[in-house]
Amino acid sequence: MEEFTLEQILNKIVDDAEAITTKMSVEDKAKITKAGANVFAKELEQVVRDKHYRHRETGDDPHLADSIIVQNKNIDGIKNGSSVVGWDYSKSRVGHLIENGTKFPMYTKAGHKYKHGGQVAVHADHFLRDLRNNATVQDKVLKAEATAYKKIIDKRYK
Repeated sequence: MEEFTLEQILNKIVDDAEAITTKMSVEDKAKITKAGANVFAKELEQVVRDKHYRHRETGDDPHLADSIIVQNKNIDGIKNGSSVVGWDYSKSRVGHLIENGTKFPMYTKAGHKYKHGGQVAVHADHFLRDLRNNATVQDKVLKAEATAYKKIIDKRYK
């Protein structure tokens, strides 16, 4: 039977810990963050539906709640293990206006641009900020990520 020194045992423990944390592959990190991103996207869709959804004919332009994108890359489109939840550029502009409000009106209810601004402004509804800071949502995201992380660790050590 081979005997190990205390240093070898401790180095093995450190190597094993690093293998499942800092030296984890980009694909494994992406699986973990994608699980959390999917949960956050569902919560975001529900909030947008509850607060800002109007039943109307949208044609080719889907509603803000139906346009949520989950991207398994960073904001620049590079796969580095992170995931992003949001909208494409045109929809993100709408979300930004709802989130932060406007000082001057942009469009009438019929969708036409106002000739003279300043009559009606969009009042800010910080739905996205509130959702990000919601402890219940953060717990759901972390639980989903922990489940994905556990699957990766279990698969590695079986």
